[in-house]
Amino acid sequence: MTKKNEIIKDASIYLALSIVTQLITLIAGLLTRRFLGPTQMGAWSLLQVILNYSSYSTFGVSESISREVPYYRGKGDLKTADQMKNIIFSFSLLTAALISLGALVYALVYQSRLSEVMFYGLLFIGGLVILQRISNLSIAFLRGYKLFTLAGKQMVLSSIVNGILVAILSYKFRMYGFMLAMCLSFVFNIICIRCYYSFHFRFDLNWKILWGMVCYGFPLMITGFLGTLFLSIDKIMIAKFLGLRELGIYSLAILAYTYIGTIPTAVGVVLMPNFHERYGETEKADALKGYLMKSSLAFSDLMPLLIAGVWFFAPYFSRIILPDFLESIAPMKALILGSYFLALINPFNYFMAVIRKQAFMVPIMLVACGLAFVSNYLAIKGHTGIIGVSIATTIVQFVEFATTYWIASSYIFNRRETIGHFALLFIKFVLLTGLLFALDRLIPGSEQNLWKVLLQFGIFLLIYSPFLIKLNKELDLLKVFKNKFIPKPPPPQEELLEN
Repeated sequence: MTKKNEIIKDASIYLALSIVTQLITLIAGLLTRRFLGPTQMGAWSLLQVILNYSSYSTFGVSESISREVPYYRGKGDLKTADQMKNIIFSFSLLTAALISLGALVYALVYQSRLSEVMFYGLLFIGGLVILQRISNLSIAFLRGYKLFTLAGKQMVLSSIVNGILVAILSYKFRMYGFMLAMCLSFVFNIICIRCYYSFHFRFDLNWKILWGMVCYGFPLMITGFLGTLFLSIDKIMIAKFLGLRELGIYSLAILAYTYIGTIPTAVGVVLMPNFHERYGETEKADALKGYLMKSSLAFSDLMPLLIAGVWFFAPYFSRIILPDFLESIAPMKALILGSYFLALINPFNYFMAVIRKQAFMVPIMLVACGLAFVSNYLAIKGHTGIIGVSIATTIVQFVEFATTYWIASSYIFNRRETIGHFALLFIKFVLLTGLLFALDRLIPGSEQNLWKVLLQFGIFLLIYSPFLIKLNKELDLLKVFKNKFIPKPPPPQEELLEN
């Protein structure tokens, strides 16, 4: 199997399993809120902040999993790759233990000031931090070793087990049952992964190598934090200036945007170690030129299909399922257009990280956050409401992508290639946007008629088909899917007898 076909196969499998996992997780989340109620759910949300921010305690060392392991494996230096694995695991576990100890000490010292739920919750958190860290590291190493099928299957199986445990234990024991379910879910992940693939971790703290990992991973960690902040600015400002009702309406737009965003993220999980492995083979940025070109073109051809699907179908089903959220349709359409640039920026960010220029990503995200704040404020003060906020967010995402693109391209493309590739990506976005609005005007009233929705999407597919045909010709997508998912017929009886 060629390298290209291997990447496509891994990405398609991991993507399909990610979508299944998201659906199961969504159902589990709804059950959790139903069984715990607002007060206990609020307590868990507060405790969850500790879990979420504990990931930053590694100072970016865990970010090296997707870089160091495949990089040295690509060079054929398996001994160094194994040492990196042990150092990352040791330091990450040590920092998790310190946070766990801090949570336990705080609970015991301030027990008299804490509610019963928060006190026992902090005790549970002490164990959850360590179990979650080991579980997440095990999954991350599966990806680092390019065991994507196993990682995807584990992801689905974990979500099923977690959903069952949450449903049973939180229904029976409320908050305490829910936290016990979380502990058992992480234990299941650790044992299950070890049964399929054992990494044989060994405690190793080489501070010189660790410092190099921090220098590499810390900018990526800060970028991730700023990315989270960037995606929160619109919600914070809507709540502050427009009120909780408007934020609730806007939440449907966020939900659509988030689920579209899981697609490029899942594909990126496969791309990242392949970028590093390929770079490790040659130590030359030019070796990634084909990867960067093809992955960005693939995103520019596939994301419009997802965006169009949500654009046409979401309003119709929202009217049936969530009639109180009809005001969110226009903001949702404006916001999901930004997911086009969200997908395109990923391969260029991966490239910057591979060639160790990840420090540039920090000021880019800082500027993006500043622009998001200013543009959202102007949109709100201009009385454009949540649709103005969604438009402003999409514009800022384009600026962020354009800046990242031009900086990354300077290391690998000549001037003609840079301008030509950018123009092609932007023209596709203009075509996508124009086609969506044109179909809305030409076939009005589709929000109340499923046949009109199907007609709109069918016309879109017909007009957009040349891009898809060209993409399939370049990447042989259908051939790869056929070889993977359609079983080959058995050989003729005569051939069996000859063998």
